[in-house]
Order: sequence, then structure tokens, then C-alpha cells
Amino acid sequence: MNGTNLTATELKAIEEHKYYLSLRRGTEVTIEEAIADFVQNYAKDWRNEKLRRDNLAQRQEIEKHKFLRSMEEGRDIGKTSAAEEWCQKYAHIWRAESESLERNGFERVLVTIQNKDGLHLRPASAVAGLAAKFDCDIYVHREGMLYYNFVLEGRPYMNVRSILGLLSVGTILGDTLEFIATGSQAKQALKMLAELLTKQPLANEALQD
Repeated sequence: MNGTNLTATELKAIEEHKYYLSLRRGTEVTIEEAIADFVQNYAKDWRNEKLRRDNLAQRQEIEKHKFLRSMEEGRDIGKTSAAEEWCQKYAHIWRAESESLERNGFERVLVTIQNKDGLHLRPASAVAGLAAKFDCDIYVHREGMLYYNFVLEGRPYMNVRSILGLLSVGTILGDTLEFIATGSQAKQALKMLAELLTKQPLANEALQD
């Protein structure tokens, strides 16, 4: 369990770090190992560089805003006025968009559990097996879950490749789970996963593979 509260941009950087760390070690490292190594060895420099890039990007947005508002007004409104107006009206929107999961390459899907027994051993095994077939990392969130691999924006997430981890989520009929995924096959994997958990015939077929 890792209590570090990540942002979407941090999780993206850690996923990239996880990939290269696995190559260096010659074995697949866990997301928890990647987080620990990233925090210890790279986080400070990464955050400083991110701050530099964000400041540059915001200055560019303010320049665009200054140009458009000056065109509207028919005069140069000035850098200070443009900056104050942009910060008041648009800065929070810009930050929310830049920090969103979607902007950082993650796919997301919400799934309501249809199985009357919830996410018990057989469907949990099917989910873990399905996840292993795709080139992506998939994580699940349920409100109130006690065991998790990391915290993203104040919410806990668990890697779905762990059968024991999935069982610990404690899902029952009617629960809504959020799945996020990143990687070249993320969208395809989440589509299949949603079908698996909402259509019992598909779950049975997956168990027979």
C-alpha cells in the first residue's frame, strides 16, 4: 500500500518510469516499486521541470489571451491586465484540463457489477486473466476500498492483475467500479473488461478460455 497522493501527471510520469525501470532490471516491476523509486530518485527534479514547463505554457496562454482581448477591445490591454484576467477566468480550467486523466493518456470506464455474488473468485480470476492479455496497465477504484496500490487525487486504486487484490475490493451486486488504463491497448482492454463484468455469458466464455 502506498499512501502518496498522486496527480494524473505524476502517475503518467511514474508509468513511464515503471517501463524503463523494468527494462533496466530485466523484470516487470510493480507500480508500488516504481512509485518508491521515482519518489526517492527522480521526483524533485521532475517537479522542478514540470513547474518550468507549466509556467512557460501559462505565459503562452496569457499571450494568446492578450492578443484576442486586444483585438476585441481595439487596443493593447497590456500584459498585466491580460494576466490578471486570464488567472481569474481561465487558470483553474487550464489546470484542471492539464491534470486530467484523459489529457495524460489514460482511458476510463465505469462499470456496475451485475453478478449477484459480486466480484468473487471466478470473475476476479477472469478479470485478472483478461488484463494480462493486453499491453496496458489497468487499475480499479471503489469508494471506501481499504487495500490499494496507490492513491490518485485522494482516491485509492488497485492493479486488476492481482486476483487477491481484486477480492479485497469487496464488491457486491450493484456496486459501481471505476477502471482506468494506460498503454497501447488501454481502450480495447477496458471495452472487453466492461463486457466481461456486465454480461454473464461473456464472463463464462472468458472462464473457459
